[in-house]
Parts: sequence; structure tokens; C-alpha cells
Amino acid sequence: MKPFLMLSMLVLIGVIVWLFKPVAPVSKPPPVSLDEPVQESVSVQEAVKESAPVQKPVQKIEVPQYEIPHAVRYRFTLKNTKNRLLKQAEFWTYAPVKQTATQKVMRITASHSHEILTDSLGNQVLHFVFSNIPPYTSKVITVTTELMLAKEVNTFEEKSQQWFLGEEAFVEISHPKIQAMAKRLKKKTELSTSRQIFNWVAGHIQYAGYIRENRGALYALTERRGDCTEYMYLFTALARVNEIPARGMGGYISSENGLLKSDEYHNWAEFYWEGKWFLADPQNKVFMDKQSNYIAMRIISEQSNLAQSHRFWYLGEGLSVRMN
Repeated sequence: MKPFLMLSMLVLIGVIVWLFKPVAPVSKPPPVSLDEPVQESVSVQEAVKESAPVQKPVQKIEVPQYEIPHAVRYRFTLKNTKNRLLKQAEFWTYAPVKQTATQKVMRITASHSHEILTDSLGNQVLHFVFSNIPPYTSKVITVTTELMLAKEVNTFEEKSQQWFLGEEAFVEISHPKIQAMAKRLKKKTELSTSRQIFNWVAGHIQYAGYIRENRGALYALTERRGDCTEYMYLFTALARVNEIPARGMGGYISSENGLLKSDEYHNWAEFYWEGKWFLADPQNKVFMDKQSNYIAMRIISEQSNLAQSHRFWYLGEGLSVRMN
């Protein structure tokens, strides 16, 4: 009986100890400070997004469009005017500029073998060499160029804009008279300034007919006269003073396929605005219009390492050349 009583007493004591065992306090979250940002939990999807590399938006590149097929042809007659054999003669002439905002050359063919010389501007020159031309004998050279022309002016990112902001021969931007006129014509925007310069040159310079020698911008401004070359140079100079890239162009106005003629050679200007080269032809009063009618044979710049001639040049004693 005594062992039973002792066992009962032990069980009773164990129950009493369990009932009166202290309970550990429940921990509370620390108070949130109003001065510190609350960190929210990040979901698995958000974590994946954060760890994934950031993809930059794809930049759309505008591809130049040339939709209008066009062909031009031009001829030259070379003649040995002496009564003796001409052992060697050389002849150079421009082909259309390789690519501009409105034209792209697809193919050049010629009646005689030649090499093509190029420069960093895209100018192209055909070089012919002839040997042993008999006395009083002529050779006719025919050049045919196939082009594609653009309906609209293409964006043409120009890495050499600085070339068309400085002073060059016949573009006397540092002369006080040029500076003063340019500041007088300056407007709020580059486009409105370009238009104002065009209107002034077109309205104040008198066409004097063909002038054989280049006279330049200062001559045109001072004398208020000149041919298409002076109109071109004056527009170019006034634009450059106003920090608008501008350049002179040489070529032909040719709205239809056909033969280019010597007396149709023409000079005009282009100015660079919002990534495009736009036409400015003050002599013909054409501004930012009909640009696909203009076939550029030459970008006029001292940056070119090709000879500075309007249409052609030659070498050979007694040799004469004319464009048919």
C-alpha cells in the first residue's frame, strides 16, 4: 500500500509543477519608424525581372529610299589640233556624285576605257588616257550613267558637317560685310533663317549672265550681281555665318532622261537641317522643292583632293576639248 501512495504523491507533484510552469512571453514585431522606408517583400517574378538584363529599345534606322530610275548621257569631242602625232593625251570629267540625299549612282559606262577617281565627299571623276592621236584627228567620248532618284529628301547623317561651316575660297565668312548681312538676316530658327537668306539673295542679286571666272560671295554682296555661281556662294556664306552647314553644288537640272548639254551646267546650294540636305537655288528661285530634278555632278569643297574644275580638264599639247 505504501508504494502505491508514494507513486500517487509523485504524480500529483508533477502535475502541480506543470500547471505552475512560467509561460515565455510572445515577441512582438519592432515598431515601424516613420522616418525609415518600409521594405516590402519581393515576389519571385519581381526578383526574376530584377535579375534579368535590361534590354535597350531597338533604335529604328531609316534606310534611304530611291524610287525613280533616271539615266543621263553626255559627250565630249577631243581633237588633236596639231599637224603632228600627239603621243599622249589625258582627259578628266565628273560623273554624278555617288550618293546624296536624293540620288544614288547605280552604273557608269563609257565608250572608252577609264578609271574612276573618288574623294571623301562622294565626288567621282572619270580619267581617260589616249596614246598616239594622229594629226587633226578627233575622238568622241560618251558617258552614260544610270541613277535612282528619291521622291522625298532622305535623311543623310553627315559626319563632316564642320567642313561646311568654315571659310573657303569664294566663301568669305570672316569679312565684315558678310558678317553684318548674315546677322541682319538671322531669325529665331535655322529653317526660318535659311529661308530669309534665300529670299534676300534671290531678291537682291541681279543675274548678269554667264561669267567665266568665279567671283564669290563678297563680290555678289558688294556688286549685287553675278551668275548662278555667285548666288550659290553668297547663300552658302550667309548660312555658314549663322552656323548653318551649307555647301555649293554643281550639276544639271534634268527632269527627264536624255543628253546633258554644256550650256545647261548649273550651280546651286544645299543647307543641312534636321539630318537632311535641302536644296536652295536662289537664281532660279527654288527652295526645298523639285530636288530630284537636280543631278549633282560635284560637291564643291576644298576638302576634295580632286581638281577644282566645273565640268572637265585635260592635258596634251595641241589638244582641244568641247562638250557636245
